[in-house]
Amino acid sequence: MKEALKIQNRNDVSLDETWDLSDLFTNFEDWEKHFVNLPKEEEIEKIIENKFKNKLSQSPKILLDCIQFKETLSRKLQNLFVYASLRGTEDTSNTQATEAVGKIESKMSLLFSKFAFMNPEILTIHNLELWLEEEPLKPYQFNLSELIRSKKHILSEKEEAILARVSVPLRTFDEIHSKWNNADLKFSSVLDSFGNSHIVSNSRYSLNLQSQDRTLRKNTFDSYYTEIAKWRNTITSNYFGNMVSGSNIAKIRNFSGFLEGELFYDNIPIDLYDGLISEVKKNIELLHRSMKLRKKILKLDSVYPYDRSVTLYESKENPSFTWEQGRDLVLKAIAPLGNEYVEIATKGLTQERWIDRAENEGKRSGAFSWGTYDSRPYILQTWNGTLGDVYTLAHELGHSMHTYYSNKNQSYHNAHYTIFVAEVASTLNEALLSNYIMTHMKGSDLAKSVLSENLENFEGTVLRQTLFAAFEREASKIVDKDETFTPEKLENIYLDLNKYWYGDISSFPEFVKYEWMRIPHFYSAFYVYKYATSYCASLALSESFFENENLAREQVFKILKAGGSKSPLQILKDAGIDFLTPTPVANAFKNYQKNIQRAEEELS
Repeated sequence: MKEALKIQNRNDVSLDETWDLSDLFTNFEDWEKHFVNLPKEEEIEKIIENKFKNKLSQSPKILLDCIQFKETLSRKLQNLFVYASLRGTEDTSNTQATEAVGKIESKMSLLFSKFAFMNPEILTIHNLELWLEEEPLKPYQFNLSELIRSKKHILSEKEEAILARVSVPLRTFDEIHSKWNNADLKFSSVLDSFGNSHIVSNSRYSLNLQSQDRTLRKNTFDSYYTEIAKWRNTITSNYFGNMVSGSNIAKIRNFSGFLEGELFYDNIPIDLYDGLISEVKKNIELLHRSMKLRKKILKLDSVYPYDRSVTLYESKENPSFTWEQGRDLVLKAIAPLGNEYVEIATKGLTQERWIDRAENEGKRSGAFSWGTYDSRPYILQTWNGTLGDVYTLAHELGHSMHTYYSNKNQSYHNAHYTIFVAEVASTLNEALLSNYIMTHMKGSDLAKSVLSENLENFEGTVLRQTLFAAFEREASKIVDKDETFTPEKLENIYLDLNKYWYGDISSFPEFVKYEWMRIPHFYSAFYVYKYATSYCASLALSESFFENENLAREQVFKILKAGGSKSPLQILKDAGIDFLTPTPVANAFKNYQKNIQRAEEELS
């Protein structure tokens, strides 16, 4: 019997597999020097009292100086926070990083609380809208107009200061879940059908579930959720703390409930959120049809949750990619976005070490792109060489390139784009990757694997994320009514949604109802629906490349360069995608139906 491989320690990882964070700080000693040089609380207080407080209405110049004073401080704090956080994701057991994150979070809370007077005072300026039409405030027109829109949700200076101070402890629910998910959970190794032992970890879980060996898949699933289930009371309490805090703050800010409060800042109507869930339910039979096809191709008695990630096309050799092969494939696929785009991405992935890709003990699960206005983009991923890893790279690179172009084309105050727009650039890169493989390698094993991948991506991003969104919607209704969570209540909601989504062709073992506990995005409330809407938008953009490549590229760059200079719905509308109509989601399901039919013809 083979022994399971041991995961390497962070110190053993080669430099070229790690990111270069020197744009921010060279090490924690350097970080500490900058941290101790931050202005003291009383210094900020004195400047505000002498220069800004109760004076903002005197002239546009004073208001501008106050805004820019806060921005300068914010950039310093953000660099410190992001560096400490990135170091923490490399190895979640790194106590130095944990302490640094705690220190900078506390500092941010203290210093930003001193600016609690700003918004309430700005909103008392009677001629503010006239000021925004002219210099020097015209560059801040969108930001300050958004503040005016939020007027009834801005509290008094004292109340805003209180909320600023409590923001740090209210973020600990996410941190608790992250520590639990990445450091505390310990899974038993499992055997495959040949008696070989396999590691079960957050990063290996998805890999094992892609195996053709159903024994390995089932044993991995059982090992994973046997451990997860032990924590059902703890995680239910933690999630309740996160949700009830958000609901109460929303009500304090005069919103009807948690969902309205979260959607407000992107200017997204609740009808769009509920409409997405409704549109998916209208088309749920297509998912049932896909599950029926999966059952037939894989020769299953029934489709279990651990059967959904297996490719529908088993090539003679499972697609496997070295880092260099996967990277170069992605760079070829994004060629429709233009030479400059490809050159910048190539440099980032080959010379500037944008990506941290090694697997090591304690590394945060999943993948993300992050960075600051003053740094290069950073990507965290664990490279195992699967086709899924190639898609993840394409996805995160899309985020990083979006950040790059936003930072280059917008001032600091307009550079930060919202998540509603963010996922468009990332999922567009995935769509371009699929288009490249299915066009340039037509009929190949890889192209057939990608056809399967396309189905899985749509199901995982549009259908599954909308299931998560529906779960959050139900959970929020409970806390908005001042009721509490119980493990049974949340488990039943989650299980019922799964049964509706996946239908009679599927089976639902006991452990399915615990799956909600492991979803980290639930601690960024009402985030996951944006994956679904963004995927629909990126499908529309990717298909437009077949019709008019130059026009399609122009539309994409309208999004990439806009940053946060307009509302997200307006940015997408400028690129030809209107989410105030059902058209983007409806068209996405037509694409899904076309791929199911193609798979029925080519793969079954």
